[in-house]
Amino acid sequence: MQAASVFSTRLLPYAASSAAACALGLTICNRVSTAALYGAGFAAFAALVALPLVAWGTPRGTNALLGGFVAGFFARMILVAVGLLASHAQGQAALQYAFSFFAVYGLTQLVEVAYVWNAPRGRPVEAP
Repeated sequence: MQAASVFSTRLLPYAASSAAACALGLTICNRVSTAALYGAGFAAFAALVALPLVAWGTPRGTNALLGGFVAGFFARMILVAVGLLASHAQGQAALQYAFSFFAVYGLTQLVEVAYVWNAPRGRPVEAP
């Protein structure tokens, strides 16, 4: 129970930063176009999936951390395509979708890297 408390306490500021980046992206993209809003929305959902995966892998060693990043990347890879299809964006709207998705993705990826960078170094936790 103690490990879960430390885990959530350490993750909270990074989750808040990621949420703020997503909210900023959604607010800006709402003023641009519907396609841009879809892009930011799907990137925000991908960040919601990816950050906990990275946080899970961080204390478990290099392989688990890499697994968390890869799983987050695959989630984003699938969601970028699903979101583009859902938005029905074509031409200029598709470019707006892609730009907004990857802008929010870049910001939330920086938060994930900061989480790993500031993680305590030490012996990996054994898997249950």
